[in-house]
Amino acid sequence: MVTKEKTKNRDMLEKIITYANEKKPDLIKIMNVGKITSLTDYFVIIKGSSNIHLRSIADNIKKKMKENGQNVWHMEGYENAKWILMDYVDIVIHIFDEETYYYYDIESLWGNAEVETLKTGE
Repeated sequence: MVTKEKTKNRDMLEKIITYANEKKPDLIKIMNVGKITSLTDYFVIIKGSSNIHLRSIADNIKKKMKENGQNVWHMEGYENAKWILMDYVDIVIHIFDEETYYYYDIESLWGNAEVETLKTGE
């Protein structure tokens, strides 16, 4: 059974992916972590090519989500832009540069999560 909350989260997830794709990231993955943690339902993993690119992705997501009435609850890492974290409570976005993405290997840390790799807006 699909609940209203799950539908809302999926709609929000689709918006985040669209807004990220507008800035042509190198990679987007969705991790469904809701079955293995109570912290959040989804991680969105995004890889960009430079600190300017990472900030551009984060800025676009934040701006467009705010226009849709969704404010980021917590954000960190923007200044050094190696790993920008954007917490929308039910969805947590991780925007990495290439080196940091491979160093932390989030997918392995949450190995039991379902992972979906998306085609990016190249």
